[in-house]
Amino acid sequence: MKIIKLIESPFKNKRFRVFLDNDKKYDFGLKGGSTYLDHHDKVKRQNYRRRHYNSVKEKPFIENLVPSPSLFSYYLCWGDSTSIDQNIKILNKMLKTKDE
Repeated sequence: MKIIKLIESPFKNKRFRVFLDNDKKYDFGLKGGSTYLDHHDKVKRQNYRRRHYNSVKEKPFIENLVPSPSLFSYYLCWGDSTSIDQNIKILNKMLKTKDE
């Protein structure tokens, strides 16, 4: 499985829509919200990641690389890079390794 396309979400409250090569799509990110892509603040990123990774609801999706808004927000909006394109490349590598 891999991400093949990213666009602005058509939903008024979501920021992005990601398309996977299995014909599934997911909308994620708060429209108008500020993420690591915007502010480049590593402390805020660390706090976001810690908070969401420790969520009973979100942790299984993030930890097991299960396609979900939680996974895509964590790795794309709050990923290691301030470039969403770079974060897509990183997550695609992780997903490929998981599928092998």
